[in-house]
Amino acid sequence: MKHKPLQQNKLSPRNSFFVFLVLCYGFCSAWAYDPTEYESQNNDLPKQIENVGITEHLGADLSKLNINLIDEDGVERPLQSFLTQQRPTLLSLVYFSCPSLCNLHLNGVLDALGKLSLVPGKDYDLLAISFDPRENYELAAAKKYNYQEKYHFPENGKGIQFLTASESAVKTLADAVGFKYKWDDKAKEWAHASAAVLLTPQGVVSRYLHGVYFEPKTLRLSIIEASKGKVGDIIDSVVLFCFRYDPKANKYALYAFNLVRAGAVAICIVMATWLFLFWRRTRQQKEELTS
Repeated sequence: MKHKPLQQNKLSPRNSFFVFLVLCYGFCSAWAYDPTEYESQNNDLPKQIENVGITEHLGADLSKLNINLIDEDGVERPLQSFLTQQRPTLLSLVYFSCPSLCNLHLNGVLDALGKLSLVPGKDYDLLAISFDPRENYELAAAKKYNYQEKYHFPENGKGIQFLTASESAVKTLADAVGFKYKWDDKAKEWAHASAAVLLTPQGVVSRYLHGVYFEPKTLRLSIIEASKGKVGDIIDSVVLFCFRYDPKANKYALYAFNLVRAGAVAICIVMATWLFLFWRRTRQQKEELTS
């Protein structure tokens, strides 16, 4: 008895395997490609007066700095003691007697933090450090008390510290994060810019948030990104994958390229599943014909 010839599929196993390899190659190429390599490194910062401003030093390791800071109780401690190794740190260089910009900056940071579910001392630490060497720990303590009354810090301000330091220590820290300031003798105040610096739990600079107003979502994502997964949940991880920090807009924006990558992963999974079923069905048909 003659068997009917096996019906030929339009796509043979060999050709389908070739198509699968091509798709995987395209996916891997897309994953490896980083369009930021071809973007300008210019952060398009606002125009600044001479010798004043902020030059981003992403990747700078502050844990290696040999400097001491003075807490609100007047205790002098090394910088490393303020970096917990367990959670990220927000660092703001200000001076507590500033008549305008520093107050606006601290108000912006604390107002945004107050809208987050993240808890200071548990999920992050905030260090407000005066770059004016004339200011002492008593002024820092008074400033913290005022903000504590206004923003109701949890657990007596745990995780939020207002610090001072010597001139040499402040200069070393400011140089490390690219913070440039100078005394304006005519105005009798410090000329400076404003930014919150995000540090990883190890004390490495991971992000700069410029200005005096901060979107809570941007601040939250910056903290989670700096924590390297130690803070936040799976939803935050997905959001970080789909969004990328835009230094021009000073916030996180939808990152279409990562969406393409996610689509490529889904296509490869679907294609691999379809090919597996296709090969198994073809093999079963051959076995039936030879039996």
